[in-house]
Amino acid sequence: MLHYAVLKIQTLASGSKGNATYIASNTTRILVDVGLSLPQLLARMKKCNIDPNTIDAILITHEHTDHTIGLEAFLKKFKSIIHLHEQTAEIFGQIPEQKISYFSDAFQIGDIKIDFMSLPHDSRFCFGYTFQCGNAKISLATDLGRVTPGVLAKMAGSQIVMLECNHDLVKLSNNKNYPPYLKRRITSSLGHLSNAASALAILELARNHVQQVILAHLSEQNNSPSIAYTAVRDFLMRKGITEGQDISIDVATQNDVSLVFQVD
Repeated sequence: MLHYAVLKIQTLASGSKGNATYIASNTTRILVDVGLSLPQLLARMKKCNIDPNTIDAILITHEHTDHTIGLEAFLKKFKSIIHLHEQTAEIFGQIPEQKISYFSDAFQIGDIKIDFMSLPHDSRFCFGYTFQCGNAKISLATDLGRVTPGVLAKMAGSQIVMLECNHDLVKLSNNKNYPPYLKRRITSSLGHLSNAASALAILELARNHVQQVILAHLSEQNNSPSIAYTAVRDFLMRKGITEGQDISIDVATQNDVSLVFQVD
């Protein structure tokens, strides 16, 4: 019989205007991305009863401002240490060395073991992460143009996965506010996952016993929570997988915090 430690995830913001995700066990608290201004972030944390003074560590998925804009301010105000891959050190050269811990392989923060995966995205680096405490495992992968076999392999064994579900292909194609070059960037293998591509990956996750998926990083102009949810749910249904029975699907949003999703 498996005994799961408590491990939970809650999004504070998810989308092209700012991202921040809270990961916690009973004793360790981690913030993934600081893509909101400090006042915005603190307001979201207060709403979730998260004390910023208790954040042990910060991880960054990549250097784009919707994931980093509040980073320096948060590190100046609170005791948290940022954990950076050693190859990304020069990108964050303005952060004092005493606030940085470098990694090049899987590592430990408190009672949470963390591994990382390279994601195909048009940035200088982009990582997804897995978090494991006992037999509880949560994976996070946003900002990726495609889901590779390596990414799926890293996420294997997770009970909860947070995965990008950025755009509806028809809605994006018909969006007159987006020039052709931007549409090509978004739909490229270094861009963002469409609802259809995300659904294909979630099918594999469901077949490998993932219990909960959180659809994340939705485009406000080219998607909506209802469109994304329906696209994934209906695709899975056609493959014989019933949402709410075989796997649960929820959607993270830009302007509000999510529910707390927990493995225990």
